[in-house]
Amino acid sequence: MGVEKAEPGDEQAVAAACHRVLWDMRPFDADETRALLEELDGHVRALSPQVTAFVPGLAGETRETAFVVLRNVDRVLYPDAPSTDWQLRLHDLAVLARALRELRALGRQRVGGERRGGGVDEAADPSGWLAARAGA
Repeated sequence: MGVEKAEPGDEQAVAAACHRVLWDMRPFDADETRALLEELDGHVRALSPQVTAFVPGLAGETRETAFVVLRNVDRVLYPDAPSTDWQLRLHDLAVLARALRELRALGRQRVGGERRGGGVDEAADPSGWLAARAGA
């Protein structure tokens, strides 16, 4: 299972829980399934508002991907969503948590690598920014 008592949305805890659900082939019992469901639900609930805040700063396909992921978050977390198939819900939450984690990283990169001037959507990579400024 993921890191015990980690904060919801914690980078390493999200990675560990997603890896356990999506890639680790060891079977899990009902108790571990419930614990993973609770943990991943917490990660998705913690990450989705953070990604929502970054959406205005995203562009193109990344922005469209963020919208699709956030729509799926709404679908999975909807109070009337069927919860009888725990394995399907566990898979959905793991996929969403992983996608939200990556989108949050992209959003932070955008904010941290924001260009000063023009608002041109260029790479956050400093060498790309310098080359663009030099007229290359």
